[in-house]
Amino acid sequence: MDASCRLAVAVEDLFKCFGSLEVLRGLSVSARDGEVIAIIGSSGSGKSTLLRCINMLEVPDSGTVSIAGEAIKLKPRRGGGREPADQVQIDRLRQKLGMVFQSFNLWSHLTVLENVIEAPIHVQKRPKAAAIDEALVILEKVGLTDKRNHYPSQISGGQQQRAAIARALAVQPQLMLFDEPTSALDPELVGEVLRVIRTLAEEGRTMILVTHEMGFAKEVANRVIFLHQGKVEEEGPPSQVFGAPRSERCRQFISSQLRS
Repeated sequence: MDASCRLAVAVEDLFKCFGSLEVLRGLSVSARDGEVIAIIGSSGSGKSTLLRCINMLEVPDSGTVSIAGEAIKLKPRRGGGREPADQVQIDRLRQKLGMVFQSFNLWSHLTVLENVIEAPIHVQKRPKAAAIDEALVILEKVGLTDKRNHYPSQISGGQQQRAAIARALAVQPQLMLFDEPTSALDPELVGEVLRVIRTLAEEGRTMILVTHEMGFAKEVANRVIFLHQGKVEEEGPPSQVFGAPRSERCRQFISSQLRS
């Protein structure tokens, strides 16, 4: 099968509630190998919850998530809701995913290099020397070779986010998930992080990018998905979603973002 036809992830009919708040309401999305999906929408539309359900940081109440064609097994939980039926499967599938959060989430007691090699050595059981060699290549890619022995507190927010991207890349993921990777950065640091993500897109990496950077989404995405109240309201190529959206809600959202 041609790589462009294989689904890296498929989310079908996902529902997720937090108490009485229904965040995802029958949401279905997918990404093929090599595709860059940009997810946009207002605060509270379910964007971050979707990413957290893909890597099972949140367990959906119903619906299915499949990674590389393998459905994640869930079972009813005592007291309501669901939980993973096979933790070994979860751990294995998570190694196919690289997650980059809004707030970096680096280990403060480890250097940049130590952050990057932690999972390859301790989770994937790769030889330390090989993990270091690969980490140095990745750090060069994100422009942090000279910061490899610094601790997170000793580098800027933009450098911390680039280190977080390097750490995600170090597990050799099949799919990268970005949750508003520039939202916690000062404006002058946004560009350096977007340059790294643009490079990854040019390499053909499969990515789902939750972002409020409309111009960047239009530039790098193969497909744009607009979420509204936990559902897919609009979906299509950037030229259509940004240039001629069918949904009035999507049109208003994009207009408001371009004005701000």
